[in-house]
Amino acid sequence: MSWGATVFLAAGLAGVPVAARAANETTLLGQALVEARSNLTLRGGHFAGDGALKLTDAIAQSRYVALGEDHFTREIPQFAAAVCDAMAPQGLAAMAVETGPQVSELVAPKLARGTASAALTALIHQYPDSVAFLNMRDEVDLATHCARDAGPAFKFWGLDQEFLGAAGWLLDLIVQQHVTPKAEAAIGALQAEERRDAQDAARTGDPMQLFMFRARDRELAQTEEMLKSEGPPAALALFHELVVSHAIYASHGAHRDRSNHARALLLKQTFLHDLQSLDIGARPPRVLLKFGDGHLYKGLNPLDQRDLGNFVAELADGQGAQSLHIAVLGMRGVHRLYAAYGNKTRLEPFALDQGDDYAWLKPAVAAVMPSGWTMIDLARLRFRKLSGVGPEWERIIYGYDFLVLIPEVTPADPL
Repeated sequence: MSWGATVFLAAGLAGVPVAARAANETTLLGQALVEARSNLTLRGGHFAGDGALKLTDAIAQSRYVALGEDHFTREIPQFAAAVCDAMAPQGLAAMAVETGPQVSELVAPKLARGTASAALTALIHQYPDSVAFLNMRDEVDLATHCARDAGPAFKFWGLDQEFLGAAGWLLDLIVQQHVTPKAEAAIGALQAEERRDAQDAARTGDPMQLFMFRARDRELAQTEEMLKSEGPPAALALFHELVVSHAIYASHGAHRDRSNHARALLLKQTFLHDLQSLDIGARPPRVLLKFGDGHLYKGLNPLDQRDLGNFVAELADGQGAQSLHIAVLGMRGVHRLYAAYGNKTRLEPFALDQGDDYAWLKPAVAAVMPSGWTMIDLARLRFRKLSGVGPEWERIIYGYDFLVLIPEVTPADPL
């Protein structure tokens, strides 16, 4: 053994008693959560409270900030707006959200002008259920706020498949691309099918009657192949988007794992495509991502998928940069939920620790601060012996950096 190795080993052994003692100490999960918690509030649209400095420092050090949320609330868009405010001074190049690329393309140029709500309202009126999440006023207000914060170079990206009722819109857009008469006839036949399906869905309220579910794979494949010679590239790209969206929806019932995998691939590939389209300039682009919390885990998510969050974390590692993953959930309140085709929603009271999906979060709910919002620094719980840690806790401790719990959330307002 060399002298250097001997010194190294001796130095390591010298620390064993203390290190081993620390490693063997078992801490109750509830106690660890109390130790890792801090108060967080929003004051004048900016973060305040004991956890504010830690959070804003982490945001400042991160190229990608991934905000995993509980959907359809008023409060979480307010939190996200404060994240935009924290990111903008150092440069906020883009925001990526859980809607389709065509929706974001429609909205993006209208955000700074404040006309996005009107455009989305008109679209939803003509094509019901064509817009996911941006059919809520709070989400549009958030996107408008971030666009104005970031400045004229800001990009707004939708990474997801297009929503349930978007097939008619996509087909209409394809015809507008000046396809050949042969292609127009083929698309016209699909448009007739789509209108019949939309009528069935309107009559029953069942979205699974829509063309996005009912379309025949063989017919779509034949039309897509024909468009390669009978339509411009823009028409083919739009049709491919329809094909991919249909495949994700149609397989969700019988082959849910396959559908979730296809959706995760789509999110990652679309994000990479959009990121590569940026003009990097003097400094690397900083991006805010806002998706349902299941999509933004580092590692495997609760659906056992390596989803967008893991891709972003690995991408940051490869770039020598940092990603920050924040889960923001309401502890109780009222959820706005999808009810039936035609933009219909329903309201349902909930308590986070009493539902099937998040009952495992009871220790976190018990550890919240006496008043206001609570932020838990999950990184402080890593590489420790904690009793009461099941697989869900193991996943979130390593999958997210912070967990923010809001005592009560209220439902977002539809456009």
